[in-house]
Amino acid sequence: MFKPIGNAYLVLAAIAISACSYGAWAQEDSEAMDVADDAVAEFETLALGEGGEYDVSGDCRCLGTRPTLTGDWHGYRTCLQQSGVTFAGRSTHFAFGIDGGIDSPLVAALTPLGMGDTFKYTGRGEYDLIFDLEKFGGLPHGKLLVRAEHWYGEFGNVSLHTGALTPAVFPAALPPEPNNEGVPYITNFLVTQPLSEKLIVFAGKKDVLGAADQDIFAGGDGTSQFVNQAFVANPAFLLALPYSGFTAGAVMPQSWGMVSAFVYDPKNRTKDFFNLDDLFAKGVIVGGEVKVSTNLFNKPGEHHVGGIWKHVDLVDLAFDEPPPGQYPYPQGGLVTKPDSYTIYYGFDQYFVTYPGERPGIGPKKDPRGWGLFGRASISDGNPTPLRYFLSLGLGGNSPLRDHRDNWGLGWYYVGASNEFGPLPRTLLDPQDGTGVEMFYNFQVTPWLNVSPDVQYILPGNRAIANDAFIYGLRVNMLL
Repeated sequence: MFKPIGNAYLVLAAIAISACSYGAWAQEDSEAMDVADDAVAEFETLALGEGGEYDVSGDCRCLGTRPTLTGDWHGYRTCLQQSGVTFAGRSTHFAFGIDGGIDSPLVAALTPLGMGDTFKYTGRGEYDLIFDLEKFGGLPHGKLLVRAEHWYGEFGNVSLHTGALTPAVFPAALPPEPNNEGVPYITNFLVTQPLSEKLIVFAGKKDVLGAADQDIFAGGDGTSQFVNQAFVANPAFLLALPYSGFTAGAVMPQSWGMVSAFVYDPKNRTKDFFNLDDLFAKGVIVGGEVKVSTNLFNKPGEHHVGGIWKHVDLVDLAFDEPPPGQYPYPQGGLVTKPDSYTIYYGFDQYFVTYPGERPGIGPKKDPRGWGLFGRASISDGNPTPLRYFLSLGLGGNSPLRDHRDNWGLGWYYVGASNEFGPLPRTLLDPQDGTGVEMFYNFQVTPWLNVSPDVQYILPGNRAIANDAFIYGLRVNMLL
């Protein structure tokens, strides 16, 4: 598996280097970014995750002021970007401990879950090549994102030791291949093409992060905000969504906000590079969202509402329950249900804004500041194990250190389905779960941030786990 995927990524890298070496497509942008470019930037926030725009310029000689750890590679990095190829990478490290959590030796022995009261380390790498298709193939303002990811250390960190349905250190379980430590997978091969200033289409292979229900203060990919899945991505609609799968859709920016729609192939393609033989053989997933920008009390904010419908065979909860803390949630069992849905709502609202702008978030570059965020969703309750989900919190830029740092304090509540059968009730005693998370992200240099993080979790599976206190440190580096 490593060899073909590694070779594919190396071929793309070789193409990029050739573009720089021979200068066949190199050219300077002589005009300012127009409306179509702004529209692509709006979508890149979703497609690329936190920090959707990458800057490789800057003082390459000073380690403390350069925008990336590896600098400008003696000018080659800037040359690549001018030729239409941008490289962006991240190396993220998680060192977390747990007091409490799973207290059943039998569960720990018979499942992938582990006992509580432990401390774990996990590392994760993410490497992007972003091709400007206008310079390569003549597609105006088109982009191609190719991303490779891998993990090493302890898969999931302490997430599999809590007994909670939502992984406490979610990004440490991505890509979700628990037995393949160190193996890189191409999780994104996505083409984005604006057809007009009001219509952007996209197609290809994409990871699920950022697909829907994203806020300014909670969401992203877990590298600079919250790490609990409850704040990174709504756990209610992640059931049956592949981590990396084939998708197509459209984003329609409006003066008042944005409308988006997508279709997903439900088969998880993390291990597949680009196999289209059995496309939609397991069903189909369809989603859409409407986002409205607001200016309450002369402070920016947004509200969004959306829904996801899945025509996929999933386990009837009367017979089985997805094991807690695993993603993607496994499928199988004696009886299945073919349809499920989740309807959701979310918002964020600035309370305080500071002078200046925070780069990399949308074409209007939302200002530095802090405010309130929240999410709410309702699902079918069977086969979706969560009937409803709530979260609320505060977050944003710190008033300290010239507003370079950011912070967050959040609470979530997961309402368990009431349709579990006798067997899962006896084995797991599924109940509602709740938790809180607090982090402070120190921006040490432009390329390095360090985040202390603490959580308190009351898991929903009371038969196998107690409440848990989770503490740790995340270190993230832009390569």
